[in-house]
Amino acid sequence: MISAVGFAAEAKANPTRFYRRPIEVLRDRRLNRGEKLAILEAWELEARELAVASEENMTGGEPSLLQEVVQARVELGDVTDPEDAGGAPTKHGVRKANPAG
Repeated sequence: MISAVGFAAEAKANPTRFYRRPIEVLRDRRLNRGEKLAILEAWELEARELAVASEENMTGGEPSLLQEVVQARVELGDVTDPEDAGGAPTKHGVRKANPAG
């Protein structure tokens, strides 16, 4: 049996192994807020990488859950803007510039 800490670490390493949809992370009572946020952040990175691969026609037809992941983070109270410096890389490795500054 996996400990709670071990489960959180494994779920962070591979969110789609344990959850079908990002909302399921929010509903998992085994996890604290920090663990949920870490899992969703890992899932977001995975979804963004999938989106880049999709732009380059390098996917196997997997659906992107990026919007659902971002929405789950918002529902969790994460106010980090995904378009900030830590935002999505483009297929050219350049992040979007922040027009406000």
